[in-house]
Amino acid sequence: MSARGSGLDPITFELIHEGLVAAALEMGGVLKRSSYSPIIRDMEDFSCALFTAEGELAAQADYIPAQLGAMGLVVRSILTRWGLTLADGDVFLANHPYLGAMHTPDLNVIRPVFHAGRLLAWAGTAAHHLDVGGVNPGTEGPALQEVYAEGLLLPPVHLDRRGAEQADLVQILAANVRDPASTIADLRGQRAACRLGAARLLELVARHGALRVRAALAEALAASARATRAALLDLADGAASSEGFCDDDGRQGPPTRIHAQVRKRGARLRIDLSGSSAQVAGAINVPWASTRAAVVYAVRAMVQPDAHVNDGLLEPVTLVCPEGSVLNPHFPAAVSVRHNTCQRLADVLIRALSALWPERAVASSSTAFFAVNIGSRSPVHGGAAVLADVAGGGTGAHAAGDGLDGVDTYLSNVGLMPVEVAESQYTVRIRRTELIPGSQGRGQFRGGLGLRRDYEILDLPQCVTYYAEQTDPRFAPAGTAGGGPGRPSRLVRIDPSGREVAIPSKGTATFAPGSVLRVETSGGGGYGPVRRRPAVLRRRDTSDGRDPIESTPRQRPPARAARRARRTV
Repeated sequence: MSARGSGLDPITFELIHEGLVAAALEMGGVLKRSSYSPIIRDMEDFSCALFTAEGELAAQADYIPAQLGAMGLVVRSILTRWGLTLADGDVFLANHPYLGAMHTPDLNVIRPVFHAGRLLAWAGTAAHHLDVGGVNPGTEGPALQEVYAEGLLLPPVHLDRRGAEQADLVQILAANVRDPASTIADLRGQRAACRLGAARLLELVARHGALRVRAALAEALAASARATRAALLDLADGAASSEGFCDDDGRQGPPTRIHAQVRKRGARLRIDLSGSSAQVAGAINVPWASTRAAVVYAVRAMVQPDAHVNDGLLEPVTLVCPEGSVLNPHFPAAVSVRHNTCQRLADVLIRALSALWPERAVASSSTAFFAVNIGSRSPVHGGAAVLADVAGGGTGAHAAGDGLDGVDTYLSNVGLMPVEVAESQYTVRIRRTELIPGSQGRGQFRGGLGLRRDYEILDLPQCVTYYAEQTDPRFAPAGTAGGGPGRPSRLVRIDPSGREVAIPSKGTATFAPGSVLRVETSGGGGYGPVRRRPAVLRRRDTSDGRDPIESTPRQRPPARAARRARRTV
């Protein structure tokens, strides 16, 4: 709906739009505080947003870019399947990666919002659940070959019909997951967040009228598109390309190529991913929703970082990616570990756009995205429990300063699981969590430090699924403008005797009690020649121990030291 004829002046638009964003933020607060699972409650692996009646994301809370850039496709899948029978009080559940979702552990709970019997908008959440079934605890598995092995597949189905929870569906879910109490409780937390989002939308209608709220939802998209086109017009025309590689195909096969060619002309940007590898045997394939989310992230970061993000941002962008690509696979290719590939795609897009616009160049961040799922036991109730954790790395340096240390980079924004939570809810001990001195790329400005964390298995053998990237030094985070690369990632298994055993970058294995899984994530790349690093920053590097080489005083050669001593006398 156009703002023209709706009585929507600029001030009223801003008031309504900020109300929409505030509602999405408040939805996140409800979900975080009502969740049973640490991955949602403590690590904040969830997202909340509001959508137009047509299913376009119009306002979001900035949680996880990988989820936010994809959720609108889920709403559109609901409209395709249920659009003619929607009713007030309906709530939908979906996780099917080939019907708009990302991977099966990310469950989408979406609610249509009605006013005066007419569909007004949608309120939606996406949250990573600890387990949705499948062959491995935690559902994910890098070596899986079909999506059927990745837990319960849910096309858009009713979680509620006209306000009544669907008991049969709840029973099916509970029978197919390893920790049903947490899963069902978390779904109800998502539903509560959607209920609040719907209430806030209707409060805006009561204050401003339905016509203006509908117009504001449409104007939010149009404003984002205009801002993106204006930002593109201010940037130089040109073309550039970049490529990067995942360490393997998920099954210890050859590296997987990710390639992007970008071309900017006027107010349009064309992104062609056709040069990427064909879909692979393992589970690092990326469903279309996640590829789209990576593009949204990169365009926002490099073109219009200050704008509100919604689906209007993609209006000036043409995206090319053939079916059968690792970035757009054919059903039923496995996709549960798609996020590692998404991180590499985000980095490749940033590299290409940095080449196109050197004044905005930034060094590569860690794409290690180490993740672990441990099929454990709860020391509280003695039942099955799944520990899920993510360890970040260093971000790339840039012209304005150093990178950040030990954060979940690019499309991610997940927190590190608190040690107290891990040790109180699972039979796992976190032996250490520390930054890795010297892991950063050197330069005028330095990349962020990588992270080291040790997980010790207690009491009983436990099934561990783990995966990471950038263990191959060739694919370590690159520097830019003369900066050096970050240190690559490293994974080690330490057996109960203390012996270190080399392990691949991805796998599923049973760890005996007393075994330790150690991860060392990659540091960010550096920016600019190291000789230009300001002296005050060099002194800080030495004093805070970031650089183990420079923190040790250099020893002068004996002859030079003797000559200096004679001159002093």
